Amino acid sequence: MLKRYLYFARQFLVPHLVLLGVVFLTGIVAASASGLGVPMMVKYVFPLVFNSDTGATPELVQRVPRLAELDRSTLLWCACALLPLVFLVRGFALWANAVLVNLLGLRILESLRMKVFRRVQELPVAFMEKRRKGDVISRIVADTQNVQMILSNVANDLIKQPITALCGMVAFISLLVMSGNGLLFFVNIIFIALAAWPIVSFGKRITRKALLAQQGLGELNTTLQQNLETQREVRAYAMEEKEIAAFRGASDNYCSQYVKLVKYQKALVPVMEIVTAVALAVLMVRGRLCNMKLDDFMAMAGALFFAFDGLKRAGNAFNRFNEAQGSLQRLSEILLEPNDMPDPEQPVELPERVQGEIAFRHVTFAYDEQHTALRDIDLVIPPGQIVGLVGPSGAGKTTFANLIPRFYDATAGAVEVDGVNVKDVRAADLRRQLAYVGQQALLFTGSIRENIALGKPGATEQEVLAAADAAAVSKFLDSQTEGIDTQLGQGGNGLSGGQRQRVAIARAFVKDAPILILDEATASLDAESEREIQQELDRLAQGRTTLIVAHRFSTIRHAHRILVFDAGRIVADGTHAELYESCPLYKELYDRQGL
Repeated sequence: MLKRYLYFARQFLVPHLVLLGVVFLTGIVAASASGLGVPMMVKYVFPLVFNSDTGATPELVQRVPRLAELDRSTLLWCACALLPLVFLVRGFALWANAVLVNLLGLRILESLRMKVFRRVQELPVAFMEKRRKGDVISRIVADTQNVQMILSNVANDLIKQPITALCGMVAFISLLVMSGNGLLFFVNIIFIALAAWPIVSFGKRITRKALLAQQGLGELNTTLQQNLETQREVRAYAMEEKEIAAFRGASDNYCSQYVKLVKYQKALVPVMEIVTAVALAVLMVRGRLCNMKLDDFMAMAGALFFAFDGLKRAGNAFNRFNEAQGSLQRLSEILLEPNDMPDPEQPVELPERVQGEIAFRHVTFAYDEQHTALRDIDLVIPPGQIVGLVGPSGAGKTTFANLIPRFYDATAGAVEVDGVNVKDVRAADLRRQLAYVGQQALLFTGSIRENIALGKPGATEQEVLAAADAAAVSKFLDSQTEGIDTQLGQGGNGLSGGQRQRVAIARAFVKDAPILILDEATASLDAESEREIQQELDRLAQGRTTLIVAHRFSTIRHAHRILVFDAGRIVADGTHAELYESCPLYKELYDRQGL
């Protein structure tokens, strides 16, 4: 936990030390004006305004003899002016403190959210595949917002209220010393200890309940996201009631955990109110027994009230801060997640455009101890060769292709591009040499033009239009409301599956990378769309080292070479004619498709 606190302090507080210092300063001024200013006004200034029945000289005049030189009217005006002056200072300090705390909270939120999002981009693909997207979204959005909200709401109390309580105790002790009634000091030490106990005790429980509540919110977001992404399947299989029940269960769980959290949050206030009331009652009884003057009692009662009220508010803020620990813990799981695929400290520089030779040197890859996906793969793919990857589902085809752009790192052995181990190259430099077209053409929110240009940042108008022509995107642009500048919805909504795939192919054309990976690029399309798009894919593959993960054998009819995978091994390597005659597994898979 200490490591987590130090990390967050170093990353998100140290850059704002100046602003944090001003927040502390305004908090101290506001606290001092409350905890010290008001009791001292009651003790020393009020007697100047209201004449004593005995006609005794006010204590402040006794302590500052020069005040006796002022006439009664001047003294009265000065005394009356002090009250609005104290509250003016207090009010301005409170306002400035609140504004600056919110500004600090927003700056911390911005840097925290960007840090978490950046970390998600840096971590290996395997990190996201092991986690539910809805929960990750909840961490980036809800948990960071929770931290910011709590910081904005309680940070000023965490600064101001302890100082207010301390100033109140200083004023109370000073008044006790001057009154000669020291016994009350020890009595109130006991009450302070009683007031501190629930703060510490409730805080531990609040931390646990807050973590469970945020986990419940993550589960709720996951359930919602999954439902929204599978609306067609939900309705096709009449799963509406099942989904409603699942969402209700996740919502009930979150509400239950949040109610438990609120119970402990709100329990502190009545406990502190009781302790404060008992302390004031003891002061009242003791003051009566000691024949304490009313102005002394009022000053002491005011000081004691500010001390306990500050302690109560500080305790409430501390418990709210404990609530943020649940969110901090969930965020730290991302921020402190070790990156087991870092860029090398002294990377090998690749040429502007590699030749495209790919070599697997006795490569083994395992997702975990129980799931070995590839076993001792050893082969070389010459530059410009088109290679088809076929085999049963789960045989290791996609894993083989994913090792080249370093979506994963080999467990043993080495993957090389032009003789360079991909682990010795910066991931960004390596991936600039590759173009990728997957089974699902996932487009981004924006125009068709912008989605094509993603393949090459800074692509010229001519390059984008040429890529659109090469991928046959131009064929359907006339049917779009704004042509190539038509805005697309999330995931490319507004285009058919075949049209989205063409845009993805155009993105690969404009990138013009020497290595191309086609991961079942037409598997989700109907036969007619596949035939149309296959022509563009064949044209895209020419002159590039191309790996085609094949679901349909028709997509590898122009392959120079075919690798047959089974149980993580390459069991055959050759042309279609060679494999059809010599490899029973290949023959079975091919004949099954009736080609």
